[in-house]
Amino acid sequence: MKRVVTLFTEHRNSIHYYLRHTLENFTATSIEAKDLQRFFDTEKAAEIIYAISRDFIQITPDYGRYYCDNNRIGKNKIFYFQGLLFDIEPIYITNPYLHGITGMPCVTAIKQEIDHFIVVDFDMLKLLEELRLIEYNSQFDKVNKVVMGSGSILLGLVSIFLILYGGYIFARVVLLSFTSDMILHEVFTSVISITIGLAIYDLSKTMIENEVLFKSLNSSNEVQSKILSKFLTSIIIALSIESLMAVFKIVLDDYSKIINAFYLIVGVTLLLVGTGFYNYFSRPQRKSDNRSS
Repeated sequence: MKRVVTLFTEHRNSIHYYLRHTLENFTATSIEAKDLQRFFDTEKAAEIIYAISRDFIQITPDYGRYYCDNNRIGKNKIFYFQGLLFDIEPIYITNPYLHGITGMPCVTAIKQEIDHFIVVDFDMLKLLEELRLIEYNSQFDKVNKVVMGSGSILLGLVSIFLILYGGYIFARVVLLSFTSDMILHEVFTSVISITIGLAIYDLSKTMIENEVLFKSLNSSNEVQSKILSKFLTSIIIALSIESLMAVFKIVLDDYSKIINAFYLIVGVTLLLVGTGFYNYFSRPQRKSDNRSS
């Protein structure tokens, strides 16, 4: 919604000109369904159209592209017209808001006729797409949500399995008798399994939130940076635990293999430094993006 409002503000004049031109060219010979619904033939972004009397009472059903809702006939719409003046121009256009029926970002245009008002609700996403201000395709968006949602659910199931497996290993350590070496190995394995499981779960949750449930028009760079940073942090933690476990095992068994643990620690350190550089250089870019919007 924030991105929609920003785009509307940046291109207010162009959007207003387009909507005014569209409504000025539309003339309904009556307020019957067949006449009002002709508006949908030429305007893809229109969602609902209806008529209001001069007394600000809705006198027609809500006509959608493929439906008719009679529940709002007789409703008082005077709150729409508080502070509005049609003396200079017969068309008024609202600011973007969330539509009470569709739940989508919407803008309403009101056209004054001789004995009534024509009110049209426009879907802002479709309107911005039609004006080539955004790249948005509703059909592709639905397919994308299905694919991303399915993949996220599978990742969530994998994460639950890893967490339960880590708990199972820890339970074996508690309930069964192991040597000191085995206890150390099993506990570290349990911690690694749970840590990676939580990392995958967090990745799955972030994908569902940003790609399925609360899909926005913001640049995906910020979301991708957030996901990558979280996942890399979890991997670094898991590898650090693995390095610590390797050091303990080598100290207990054979000091000649300590170089292997050293290489692993160096690799974790380089990964940590690389993640730090990535976060450092990506942060100013996000700030500049916010200022420009």
